[in-house]
Amino acid sequence: MYTTQTDRRTILGYGAVYIGSVFLSYVMVGLGATLLFITLPMIPHLIARIAAAGMLAIGVANIINYYRPNAIPIRMESISHEISSRAVRFMKVGGIPAIFAAGVLIGFHNFPCACTGGVYMTFLALIADSPLKIAYLLAYNLVFIIPLTTILLVFSSRQAILRFRKMHTLNAAKTTLILGVLMVIASTALLAAIRLGLQ
Repeated sequence: MYTTQTDRRTILGYGAVYIGSVFLSYVMVGLGATLLFITLPMIPHLIARIAAAGMLAIGVANIINYYRPNAIPIRMESISHEISSRAVRFMKVGGIPAIFAAGVLIGFHNFPCACTGGVYMTFLALIADSPLKIAYLLAYNLVFIIPLTTILLVFSSRQAILRFRKMHTLNAAKTTLILGVLMVIASTALLAAIRLGLQ
């Protein structure tokens, strides 16, 4: 938006609309998944197993991509970058309604990624039997948008954006590797905990 000479107040307003729509999309996904859990056959820890398996697969893929960049032809970050770039162009043309719609669509698009979707599905599996599941769901998603809100406030500064772009360029590959390792550890621990719980 700064490249199109948008002022800081407008960026903050648009960012707030975007964050609100991402929050709404994740709440909708959470409600839908919770209803799905209720109607699924009673297979012990089914959703947690699926979530852990997804995290493990994408974590391993991240590690492989770090050491062998061309080993896996389909890369989630390249797909995300292309869709996000189109969304930004769409938002600039359409204004607030377009920003709201783009936030919802990007929320749905990002959900399958293990860095958000895997953790979210695991959390939903843990609260599925709680009478306070809706309250927990709302609380989780409020926490989820705290980083987005922080990023909006910090990076509404031109200088901060330039510094971040430089840092991201230097550290993007290592960050992907670290995320992959953490996902493998977390998913393995979850699968082990499920197995121990069933014994």
